[in-house]
Order: sequence, then C-alpha cells, then structure tokens
Amino acid sequence: MISPALPQLSSRYYLEHFEEMVRFVEEHYAHVLEPPHQEFLEKFGELSRDARCLYVRMANRKGRLFRRDTLRYDEIGEPETAERVLGVANFIRPPSEEDIVPLLQWQSCTILTQWIRTSSLIPDLERWSAIRKKDLVQHVRENLTFEQLTEYLDPNEFLVQEKSEELDYLLFLYFGRPEDNLTAFALRDLGVMGRSRFRTRFEARFSNRKESRTSYRYEKILRELDKPSPEILHALLEEVDDWLEAGDPESRILRDRCLHRLGRGLERRGEEADALEVYRRSRQFPATERAARLLVSLGHRGEAEDLLRELIESPSCDEELLFAEDFLARKFGTRRIGRLTHLLRSAETIVLDETMRGQPEAGAISHYEREGIAAFHVENAIWRQLFGLLFWDLLFGENAALHNDFDRKPRGLDSGEFFLKNQEEIEARLAELDAPEKVTSRLAATWDEWADTPNAILSWYPELFRLVQELIQRAPSRSLAQVIEPMTRQFRTYRAGFPDLMLIENGGVRFVEIKAEGDQIQRHQLAQIERLNEAGLPVTVVKAHWACDPDQEYVVVDVETTGGNPRWSRVTEIGAVRVKGDEILEEWSSLVNPGMKIPKRIVELTGITDEMVAEAPAFEEIAEEFLDFVGHRVFVGHRVKFDHGFLRAECERAGYELHCPTLCTVVSMRRYFPGLPSYGLAKLSEHFEVPLENHHRALDDARATAHLLMILNQKRVEKAAAAVL
Repeated sequence: MISPALPQLSSRYYLEHFEEMVRFVEEHYAHVLEPPHQEFLEKFGELSRDARCLYVRMANRKGRLFRRDTLRYDEIGEPETAERVLGVANFIRPPSEEDIVPLLQWQSCTILTQWIRTSSLIPDLERWSAIRKKDLVQHVRENLTFEQLTEYLDPNEFLVQEKSEELDYLLFLYFGRPEDNLTAFALRDLGVMGRSRFRTRFEARFSNRKESRTSYRYEKILRELDKPSPEILHALLEEVDDWLEAGDPESRILRDRCLHRLGRGLERRGEEADALEVYRRSRQFPATERAARLLVSLGHRGEAEDLLRELIESPSCDEELLFAEDFLARKFGTRRIGRLTHLLRSAETIVLDETMRGQPEAGAISHYEREGIAAFHVENAIWRQLFGLLFWDLLFGENAALHNDFDRKPRGLDSGEFFLKNQEEIEARLAELDAPEKVTSRLAATWDEWADTPNAILSWYPELFRLVQELIQRAPSRSLAQVIEPMTRQFRTYRAGFPDLMLIENGGVRFVEIKAEGDQIQRHQLAQIERLNEAGLPVTVVKAHWACDPDQEYVVVDVETTGGNPRWSRVTEIGAVRVKGDEILEEWSSLVNPGMKIPKRIVELTGITDEMVAEAPAFEEIAEEFLDFVGHRVFVGHRVKFDHGFLRAECERAGYELHCPTLCTVVSMRRYFPGLPSYGLAKLSEHFEVPLENHHRALDDARATAHLLMILNQKRVEKAAAAVL
C-alpha cells in the first residue's frame, strides 16, 4: 500500500506558526501578560520579515547559542541584515562570560583535548583521551576566562538568542506546559497530528496573573527535576519555603508534585532528613507515604503513627488509605506481611505454556478459552472508553475547559473542578448505567459522531466498544457507577490499575489480574481490585505457572522469499502446519505473487520460478485466510524471526496486523539438545530421523519443523516432570 503524500508546507511556515501562536495569546491572554511580554510582542511585530523569520528559526532549535553559519535558511534573503536588525532590537547579542559552557559544547572532543594539551593555562588531564566531553568542558571552563577563551575561538562566529524568558512564557500560555518549539503546529499541518474537531472557540486557562505565574513557576521546576544535578536539588531546597500554597486547584497539584519529586531526588542522594522536611510541606499522596516511611526509618515513630492515623481518618485517595492502613498494621500492630504480599501469596495458580512467557495475558486467554470461557484483554482501556463515551459532551462540548487546537484533555479532571462544574449531569449519567438499552444507545450515538477524534481519554477500538456494551449489559445494578464516579473527581488517580482480563460466563462478567513470575501487585492495582469487588464486579488474582501445556496449539510456518530483507524482498510461498501434542491437525499453503522478479540464486535454491508465481495470488488476497489459520496460536518457525518478520511486513503492507507469541526451534534445540554439530533444518532432520522432502519448499520445511517441535515438547515435558520430582 502506498502512503498518501504529505501536504507541502510554505517556505515560511515556522514564522506563520509563531504568528498564529502570538495572535492566539494576544486574544486570550492579554489579561495575564506583564510589561516585558507586551514589549516583546510589540517589538517583534516591528521587526523586518527576514528578522522575524531568523528569530523564530532560532526559537525552534535546541539551546540559545548558535554558530552564525548554521543560521542560513532559504526563506531568509539577507541573513546578515536580519542579524543586524535583531541585534539593534536586542533580540540577539554576541557571546559573553555567561556563555562559556555552550561555547565549549559547540567544540569537538578533539579540539578541547588539543587546547588542554597545548595551553599553558589549562592543567593537563591524565588519560585525557578517555574522558567524557562534559568533563572536558568542565575542566576547560574552570581554567579559562572568557577573554582567554577568545585566543582559541572567535566569539563573532556565534550569536546568542535573547528574550528567552519572555518567549518561554508565551509558549507556556499557549500550550499550558513548557515547550521548546512549535513542532506541534507543523505536525498538525502535515496531517500527522489530527486537527481538533471539538470547536473553534477556546477559553483562557488562567483567570489572573497570579495563577499563570504560579503555574508557570511550578511547571519549570518540574522540568528541572526531571534529571536534577546536586546543584539544582540544593538550589530548590533553599527556596522551598517560598513555595506557598497556591490558590487555584491546578497549581496546588503542581506544587505537590514538585515537593514529591524534590524529596525523591534528595532521598536518592541519601539526604533523608532534608527530604523529610520537603515531604512535610505536602498533604497529598505519594509525598505523605514517603514522609511516613522516613519518619519510621529516622526513628520518629510517634510522629509517624500520628501521621498514619491522620491519613486513615482523612485520606486524599484510596491508594493513600490502603498504604496507611497497611503500614500502620505492619509497623505498629501484629501483622507481619502486607496486604499486597498476602494477596499474591493466596492467589490461585494456572498453568500456561512456557512459550507464552512474554505474553502472560494472551496465554491466560487461551487457557480460559479452552475451558469454554470467553476472555478479553481489557485492562484500563475498557474503563477509559466507558468513561469517555459516557461524558463526551461534558469533556469536549461547548462548556468544556479546552484551551487551544491541541488540547486533548479538558482542564479540571484531576483537581475535581470537572465534577463540581458538572455534578448534576454526571450523577444523572451514572444513574443511566442501570438502564442498559438507554445508555448503550447514547454511547453508540456518540461513537457514530465522534469516532477516531484525537483525544487523551479513550481509544477508538470497535472491538473494545463491543466489550463496553457487553459490560453494560452484564454488570450488576449500580456497580459501574461505583467504579466510574471516582474517575470524575480525580481522573489521574483512578484511570489506571484495573485488572488485565474481562471474562464473560454464566450471563455475567468477572475480572482477572494475571501475575507472572517476579511480578508484584502494585498498591493502585489493589485499590482498584477492592473497589471492583465492593461494587459487585468480582476480581481474581491469578499467578502464571509455566510448563509445557499438552493442550497448547501451535502453527508452524515457513516462508520462501525473493531475498533476505523484508524491507525490499517479498514472500513467494507460505507453508503452515497446525499442531497439537504429537499430531498434525491441519495444513495450509500457497504460492504468492511477489510483484517482482525472483533472483536467479533464489530460483536455484527453492525451485520457485517467475512462471510458477505468475498466476498466484498476491499476499493481500490471501492475508485474511492465512491470519484465520494462525489465529491466536503460538507462531513457530525454524529461525522464527525470519519467517515472522517477513509475514509481519507483508501484513502491514496489506493493512493487517500479525500479533502472536513466537517460538524458535533453532533456539529451543540449542537449549534442550546442546552440543549438536549443526542446527540447520536439514541436519536436525537427519539427526532426529525426521522426513524432509523438497527442502526449501515452504510446506515441506514446515512439516519437518513441526516434527522437531514435537520432539522438543516431549523433552520439555520430561524436564518439567524431573523438576517436580
């Protein structure tokens, strides 16, 4: 399939996007702009077009210091004139003392080490050739002044972008978060990021300057705390007393995130006492959990117990309540193990084929299907789709808090504003969940009108929507409302942690959380499990035990191709054999027209000629039939990456997906039968006396591989039995 050509952007699209953003900010945020920002906009509008283009080009690049010779663009006719205009207006300047580090970062390691070796001003480093660039930069920085540095490079070759704070703030007002560039506009215009279908009228996200500046400050701090250096941590610790309780709910959430992240950074450096003081400033989970744990570890048991009882009395969320109850019982009561550990230890065990180790959910689905139970991997997606469809018009309608063309989630979902604003209608919709026909009709109408609309709440999977309808029909009265209602108050807290599988049996539904070896139950998962159980939607925690399942079905596949790379070679023949136990159940094969000439060496190897495939179907003509034959079974191949990789590429070109667990008989033979002289298909067939006729024809190779699989499975069963004994 040929991808449609992307739209062509104009030569000055960077400037056009920037000016679109500026017009939007001037229209919606004039009330929060301060004099420096107003001056920026006024002076920017007075610049020549070339100067505006050049400044915006710099604004869309990483960093604030640039070599002049890298700032040459086709849409800028006279770059030197543009530079002079920007300089006069103070939008750019020459480098100075404060720019030493970025100046050095522009240099290569070779140049930096040469300076170190030849300069009498810079002490030489031992083993300088093995030192990382950032250490070389730091070494030179500590030993050269700006004036001395000019002996090695010409500062006039560089420019520094000015007014970065004003620019950052304008971008923040538009996007609601710190942004380095306007890439989102280009992705929108190219069609990569879908345009908003919600509306053309947007509201400002801040009502006054205090709100906007507070939010901006905390968003910048969060970015600093992504990968903080010790210097950043200590600088933020010095100013933490100034992080006053914000007035608006969204800023309060940001402040608590900053406190938690700063505390975690200090903890990782072993500065637990300072971390505790930071956590004490927050009354929100998970900072409260960290505070309680540190109080115990630092010996403040009385204060820890008081805090835990306070959290139990007035928890900020279910997860905080679970932690406080569990931690109090273990540290100050008689219980020795936590509820999470107890739940996992008491979980039932199901035996899954070890070929499914990487996909325990798929293995469990096969297990339940063999028991006659319909099972589906739904996890968080089914609940988010139900939530999104039920409240779509409240989330994205005319009265929703959306702020620009790129907003995919309304403001207020995490702070409780969404619930308070729409409480009456939310409660009416939740009550509708007990009228399955009515609510299903509402959701279907929403689906028909808005399907595939980009958003950050739900995914538009038709099969998932079918399961949502099944859930509504089969769930007990009031159960769904109990699960969905907390999401309307704190979406971020309650959007995840749901069980992996939904099972449909005996006219009802139940849920299963699958845990493989080494997996742990997370506290937010326990919170959701308990909420579902309390709502009358039973949840079972199941541990996967890996063994050779005698009832596991496999599809052994072999392909012949025009070459070795699926990017530019194509399949010429497919052979597939369905296996269960020591029996071949069914076979399927087809020649495939590759749409290209078969190389002579391939003809000599396989015997498949251009004439043989001339009348054969193209892959897209047999794709559905092949995928039906494979189903959800384990895909087996001799060097399975080759066969599976080619067929996955063919499926993608035909508009399909090939998703199934894989098993490689080469890898397995090496594991269970080490020391053989060769693991090629022909040599293994000869060694194990497996019939192999017409080697390098797909069906014959698939049959031989199927017999090797049977030998492997017998060996696996023997090893499993020996391990039990």
